[in-house]
Amino acid sequence: MRLLVCLLCAGTIGAAGAPAFGQNTGLDGGPDLEARAAAYHAFILGRSLEGAGDVDGAVDAYRRASELDPEASDIWAELAGLYARRNQAEEALTAGAEALRRDADNAEAHRILGLVYAARAGARGGGSREDVELALDHLQSARNPEAPDAGLYLTLGRLLLSTGEVDEAIVVLSEVLAVEPQFAEAIVMLAQAYESKGEWEAAAAAYERAVLYSPRRARYRRQLAGLLLNAGEVDRAREVLRDLVEVNPDDAAGWLSLSEVEFELTNYPAAEAAANRVVALEPEALRGPFMLSRVFAAERRYQDMVDILEPAIGRARDANVRPAEIANLLQRLAAAHDRLGAREAAIATLIEAVALAPGDLGVQAQLVQLYIDGERYDDAVGVIRRAQVARPDNLALMRLEAQALMARGDPDEAVEVLERALERHRDDPIAHVSLASQYSENDRVEDAVRVLAEAEVQFPANNVIVFQLGAVFERGARYGEAERAFRRVLERDPGDAPTLNYLGYMLADRGERLDESVELIQRALRIDPNNGSYLDSLGWAYFKQNRFELAEAPLRQAGNQLQNNSVVQDHLGDLMFQLERYDEAVDAWERALAGDRDGVDLTAIEDKLRDARRLAR
Repeated sequence: MRLLVCLLCAGTIGAAGAPAFGQNTGLDGGPDLEARAAAYHAFILGRSLEGAGDVDGAVDAYRRASELDPEASDIWAELAGLYARRNQAEEALTAGAEALRRDADNAEAHRILGLVYAARAGARGGGSREDVELALDHLQSARNPEAPDAGLYLTLGRLLLSTGEVDEAIVVLSEVLAVEPQFAEAIVMLAQAYESKGEWEAAAAAYERAVLYSPRRARYRRQLAGLLLNAGEVDRAREVLRDLVEVNPDDAAGWLSLSEVEFELTNYPAAEAAANRVVALEPEALRGPFMLSRVFAAERRYQDMVDILEPAIGRARDANVRPAEIANLLQRLAAAHDRLGAREAAIATLIEAVALAPGDLGVQAQLVQLYIDGERYDDAVGVIRRAQVARPDNLALMRLEAQALMARGDPDEAVEVLERALERHRDDPIAHVSLASQYSENDRVEDAVRVLAEAEVQFPANNVIVFQLGAVFERGARYGEAERAFRRVLERDPGDAPTLNYLGYMLADRGERLDESVELIQRALRIDPNNGSYLDSLGWAYFKQNRFELAEAPLRQAGNQLQNNSVVQDHLGDLMFQLERYDEAVDAWERALAGDRDGVDLTAIEDKLRDARRLAR
């Protein structure tokens, strides 16, 4: 029962006041004055002996006192406290019960029993329900709002939170704070109570109070910043973290939190500077390089990702870091290699990641995708089959299997896999969306619409289903129905960036309502300003408006990011041809033919390339 020490030391269970000997029997039935005086003397001797470290002597003294005054509950309460302070839980519970047998309202006995039961529950990893209920009953009986005991109230508040009695916990914590307004632990627990109810502003106000009374407690500032983020007050969160690192300039966790907030605000230079500070403070740690890799990925600085991750991974291997952590870094490194066109390096990196984290489905999926992109379809299927040994009905693996089969040229097999997936996962909207998408790829538009219509009835609030319905209509050249579906998504969520982009691109590609098309795509880019697909859409909309000078910057950015995307490279080639920069048009169309070839007319690109080469001479 060593874990009792955490709760029952440092005065949490202290000595009781002077006992009221004989009070329970009244003067007529109580012990004589001489016996009571002797009992009192033995009691004081017990306290003295305990203070001197003679616990056995103190126990004997208290027991003598109880024999001299058998009905005095305070003696047993004091003995219960001694046992509790010595981590003798069972003896403390027995003595506490004896005190309550003599006086059912003995607050000290209830306090000790409540704290001991609470400690026993915690020592058992959450404890039995009986221990928790007994702790709550005794602590509530000992509760005194006029003079609240800090340890008791904190323990009671924690137990109430753990049992879901959040409103009562708020009342209890507010009581102790009314008397001890600077009690930081109670303030933080109150904040956690409000947080569990989703009352972000009240929780943030509590954390601000904790910061006020404990200005150098970095943890409180970080928690306050997190709550402000949940409340949508990102700028305030940033100011809290800036204050934190100013007060505690060596707080690596504070700098990391600041980097994450700046990253969320897409203020990438500031995010990079804060992450570099983390690296300087923790040169051997991984979280700084990991954060930097996120910033570099958002800015599409893939070589910088490689340069920061490779040495970090090397240090992690030397330091015997957990394999799963190394695998996580390897995933990011593989993505950077792939974006740089070094597919074999990316594959080798992911093979190592799979070996380190053989149960990580995300790593396996990334490797499968690389194999598919590299037209190594049998290797892709092999990875999936090995993973399915342990997870035969896993939906993500079945979707990957269908993707690999489709890429290999087996569309009917891909459909069969996803039909089985839907049979086994009817409660998952992704199973419906996946099958509908595959039907659409196989030119079975009506089947795709049927699946999605049924899914929308089952999941009426799911925007992904409606978005996919719009995509199916668009692929089937049913543009009016596609637009209506996309509009329904935007009515529910005006900030849905993929829908804004898809609708904007669809209008641009058809040369319809081009001003509206530009406005929709610009809204998507305000949400995700470095998204290569959205940049391509904007450039293409400008191209359709014959605003070639505006089209170049976004199309070139998109082309640099998405070197393997044939549609993007085709768009860039068209623009360069219009600008009579034929050499650059040739380069772009050559990349289009060497790319994924998805969604383009290869014959048309070959014809345009032939004309550009002739004019470039």
